[in-house]
Amino acid sequence: MDADHTVKHVPDEVPEDTVVKADPDPDTVKHTNTAVESAVTPDAGWGIDKGTVRENNEDSLAAVTVNQASESESQSVGLYAVADGMGGHQAGEVASKLAVRTAIRQLVEAVTESDEPMPENYRVWLEQAVAVANRVVRKTGDDQQKNLGTTLVIAVVVGNDVHIANVGDSRAYLVTPTKLRQITHDHTFVQMLVDSGTITPEQAAKHPRRNVLTQAIGAQDQADIDLYDETLGADELILLCSDGLWETLGDEQILEIIRTAETPGAACQALVDACNEKGSQDNIAAVLVRPGAET
Repeated sequence: MDADHTVKHVPDEVPEDTVVKADPDPDTVKHTNTAVESAVTPDAGWGIDKGTVRENNEDSLAAVTVNQASESESQSVGLYAVADGMGGHQAGEVASKLAVRTAIRQLVEAVTESDEPMPENYRVWLEQAVAVANRVVRKTGDDQQKNLGTTLVIAVVVGNDVHIANVGDSRAYLVTPTKLRQITHDHTFVQMLVDSGTITPEQAAKHPRRNVLTQAIGAQDQADIDLYDETLGADELILLCSDGLWETLGDEQILEIIRTAETPGAACQALVDACNEKGSQDNIAAVLVRPGAET
């Protein structure tokens, strides 16, 4: 659409807590006096913490809202990402930040420059964003002579429709009033064993090689990307998180915390706190999104 758009861009330098704030500020708003019908804006919250054992945080996340408006219509697109880096001292931090920053920038550019943001475009844009992030992380690792790698899960939220891309074992969940349903499929060695019937999910949770990835951003020239589409029903949310959260808390506890929290932001902080109370051995990152009210 021909549109004035409001975007909070990913900064050149990612803040220490690696959060890209979703709210627009006056410096990034292009104003228009044309009255248009209000867009439905996603309501998002996030939480991130290094946990109780790790000295540094290799998780990164982002939450960005793109608001577009023309004389006849308006639209809000939520862009969300979680990444869990690997590669040793500082390498994981570099990889996860690069992946999140690169992918979100690619998506912001695609959304704001397109005249027809149809659902099929979102799948193409997600594939392209993840592919570019993979190339950037791969090249940076080669240039620095480091083995850089990271997981990456991204969600694009438009109204009640959610489009998801995933590489690695960070996860996307659908949160309903009564259950938590995993949307993404882990790219891990133990998931391959579960899929083949060699071990059970219960055995996988305690397997000594449960953290071995079969796919990661930056690990190879091309990453295999899984794509998913969901339509959220009434009172449903999308949760993106690193394995530091889902390995520490069970599905029932995650669901209970989210359902008793007043806001997505409060829920994410409560999830982080619960992980730390259990002595989380890993970094923790979570983004929780609810299709929002009209603005």
